[in-house]
Amino acid sequence: MKKVLVLGFVIFMGMTLAAGPSLAAEKVTKWKLQTLWSAGELPYKCLEDFCAKLKTATNGRLEIQPFPAASIVPTFETLDAVKNNIIQVQNTWPGYFVGKEPAFAPLTDLLFAYTEPWEYDGFYNYGGGLELINELYEPYNAVTIGVVLWGRESMSLKKPVMKQEDFKGMKIRSPQGMTADMLKMLGAGVVVLPGDETYTALDKGVVDGADWSTPSVNYRMGFNRVAKYYIYPEYRSMPISDFTVNKQAWEALPADIQQILKDLVRELNYDQLARCAIDDVKAMQEMAQKGVEPLTWKTEDIERLRKFVRENIWTDWAAKSPLAKKAIDAQTAWLKKLGRI
Repeated sequence: MKKVLVLGFVIFMGMTLAAGPSLAAEKVTKWKLQTLWSAGELPYKCLEDFCAKLKTATNGRLEIQPFPAASIVPTFETLDAVKNNIIQVQNTWPGYFVGKEPAFAPLTDLLFAYTEPWEYDGFYNYGGGLELINELYEPYNAVTIGVVLWGRESMSLKKPVMKQEDFKGMKIRSPQGMTADMLKMLGAGVVVLPGDETYTALDKGVVDGADWSTPSVNYRMGFNRVAKYYIYPEYRSMPISDFTVNKQAWEALPADIQQILKDLVRELNYDQLARCAIDDVKAMQEMAQKGVEPLTWKTEDIERLRKFVRENIWTDWAAKSPLAKKAIDAQTAWLKKLGRI
């Protein structure tokens, strides 16, 4: 019996010593990620939790350090930073890059298209959306492995807007792209700013309103202190953020880590959507107590604006480039499949 035990111990120790160097030599990859969110926002907290889960799930073989908006490069320059491997990942709204290719706008926030987040998530994961966005990113040495939503957005305003004509003469913070064109067509002045500069613009009167994010995100950024009205849920803007990686960095990962990363980005999407929705309810309750008023449009007025956007903005953007037309046509087909058009 003693001989058997000794032999077993020797074999065990031999296996441990043999495995030790290979485990020790296992490569640890460290990436930097810049997001569109400031450090105080819930989506940034979701991202921090995601990075912690990723480190655990990969046994420490992949570590991603998140950075808030504009902390490494300006918000509108993250794609160039990914291309040049200054950062390895961006989590941003790709519509910021509309100056590089018009299709980025309709592919990442097709105004007045989707009613529920699952419809947009479905397009990306089951309707060809991921393939399309990777076609756009291919010239920039970048690969999108997933998208992350945060729900329906709202528009914060200093005075009530109850129909499309009420936008005339107002100055609105807006991202580049379809929303900016819609507002211009409706007679508003458009000021293009990153989200982290929006509160100051509202406070100083540079703008009268802001298209930025969900009720809870806007509330935490303090918009309600200077803008006592908001449109929700009638305002049909529902952007995606991407999880886009430098191509060489992505291809250097082992296959199992690639799959773990894809799976956890999907989980991040569901986690962020749920947490933001819960936060929206709380924020709207608190805003009501502070006298901040939600503006609920009449059905006929919201349908009239939806028709205006689809007949004018969608049509104009489809003519801007072959890829823009492809992005709008693909989503139109998807929405018809869902019975939304």
